[in-house]
Amino acid sequence: MEECLKSGIDQSFTDWEWIWVDDHSTDNSAELISAFADMDARIQLHTNPGKGIISALGKGLAETQGTYITRMDADDLMPVGRLKLMAEALQNAPPKTIVTGLVQYFSADEVSPGYKQYEEWLNDVGLQNQHWQNIYRECVVASPNWIIRTEELKAIGGFSGLKYPEDYDLVFRWYSNDFTINNLPQTTLLWREHPARTSRNSQNYSQQKFFNLKIKRFLEVDFKPSKPLVLWGTGVKARLTAEILNQNNIEFAWMDLHPEKYPEGINGQQILGFKEIERIPSPQLLLAVYPPKGQLKKMIAYLDQQNLRAGADYWFL
Repeated sequence: MEECLKSGIDQSFTDWEWIWVDDHSTDNSAELISAFADMDARIQLHTNPGKGIISALGKGLAETQGTYITRMDADDLMPVGRLKLMAEALQNAPPKTIVTGLVQYFSADEVSPGYKQYEEWLNDVGLQNQHWQNIYRECVVASPNWIIRTEELKAIGGFSGLKYPEDYDLVFRWYSNDFTINNLPQTTLLWREHPARTSRNSQNYSQQKFFNLKIKRFLEVDFKPSKPLVLWGTGVKARLTAEILNQNNIEFAWMDLHPEKYPEGINGQQILGFKEIERIPSPQLLLAVYPPKGQLKKMIAYLDQQNLRAGADYWFL
């Protein structure tokens, strides 16, 4: 936490207020922040009136006086120049813009392969400006790595009513309200990985929670009941998706590269060959598969041949 505080105080952009919300900590966090606040009037400490990060975020927003708002988690670090870079980009951006940047994980030990893979994917999506095409695959904006105009955040409800995982749900809120993401090509977040990360240990960030949220938002925002829905894949993600679709009484065709493996179907539903998609007019596809790059290019090329567009006709999960 002390490293995080120092990384903010050392920023070249100095016209800021830093609102810390203590979520009923049991260590010396509040005392440490209070000590920094005594030395720097720009730092404030508040207590979460509720419990959990959604309530804490709401408290922080309620106390905000600034024109722009960004956020940090206490374990992470701001790279040198982050605030100046992001604030200037937002100042020159049109209304309803989110500014973010690249991320870099670091750890006292080796960063795990899963986090390295997510870092690479997230940065690649950002540099290609393909956030909304990939909205249903993973959270496309790191939670401590964005800046927005405060009034625009308040106008869409702020953090009120978000569901866990809340960082992902906030991105869906931006998406459904037609915000644009400006992804800077510089690293704007040093993201700490450690075993005690909430995302590693809380059920609020389990795969089931992610799929409950993303499929619900898909049905609310992009699903068109007049068009046939198709689910590709038969792995864990596909089965989670099928379960949620069935719970919501949504009819769908289920396809796979090797349907012969499932002569009796799955849970009573027939598994079709993927080329059956060619017989379906104007389908919507949920792709619960994400093969290596070479196979992925072939899959996308095949979908292109069917005149299907990423982010409009098909989405990766």
